[in-house]
Amino acid sequence: MTKNLTRFSVLAVAIAAFSTFSASALAATATGTANATVLTPIAIAAGTALNFGTLAGNASGGTVVVSAAGARSTTGTVVVTGAAFSAGSFTVTGTGSSTFAVTYPASFNVTSSGNTMAVAVTGAATGTLSGGTVSLPVGGTLTVGANQAAGSYTGTYTMTVEYN
Repeated sequence: MTKNLTRFSVLAVAIAAFSTFSASALAATATGTANATVLTPIAIAAGTALNFGTLAGNASGGTVVVSAAGARSTTGTVVVTGAAFSAGSFTVTGTGSSTFAVTYPASFNVTSSGNTMAVAVTGAATGTLSGGTVSLPVGGTLTVGANQAAGSYTGTYTMTVEYN
């Protein structure tokens, strides 16, 4: 029996040694790295006001369009006078060479003494921050109602930018 016990002990030690050797022979380790880039917060600031200029309404109404490039046109029977009109502008800042998306308001109103006209803002849907800053020109369409009341109309709108 001692002989069997000795053989069993030797066999148990051999199995344990082989199991340890086999497990470590099948295992390997490596060290990985993790990275993160934190962008400068993107910001937008208003610059030049979107200005449709001076116009004369009439019985039919129509629209005044100022493009983001600064050109003005009309539809319907609206008559524009003078040269004081301009595209609007915003300045976008953030991490250089990053791209961003622009969200425009669906529409907003300009008002004068309780009278309103609708404005739709237009411009680029995306942009790139060359050197961390870019000027973003905006245009728009002003809808002039039939027999639009005279007055000085003003309103505000909100632009949103976010990194792509």
